[in-house]
Amino acid sequence: MKIPSKLKILGHDYTVKLVDLNETDTYGNINLNTNIIRINHNKTQSQQETTLLHEIIEALNFNLELELKHNQITALEAGLYQVLKDNRLKFYDCECGDHAGHL
Repeated sequence: MKIPSKLKILGHDYTVKLVDLNETDTYGNINLNTNIIRINHNKTQSQQETTLLHEIIEALNFNLELELKHNQITALEAGLYQVLKDNRLKFYDCECGDHAGHL
């Protein structure tokens, strides 16, 4: 999957940036005040994809006041990524290739 530069999450616009995060353990983060998701471009493609999914869940958790703990978000990320990837799931029918915001 190509990492999109923009996403809509619960009606809010988010900017996604592939950046150099100096911390070797940092995969990415989300700023819920500015709606910016930053993903470490030094990670593998699959790590970037799971990081994007993780930050999407973080946004859902915040905006829906789910009060999920970080380890629960990480578990959801891993489980959802595995199911989506292994089953090649997509949730749109258009074959135009213009769905930058879709997994």
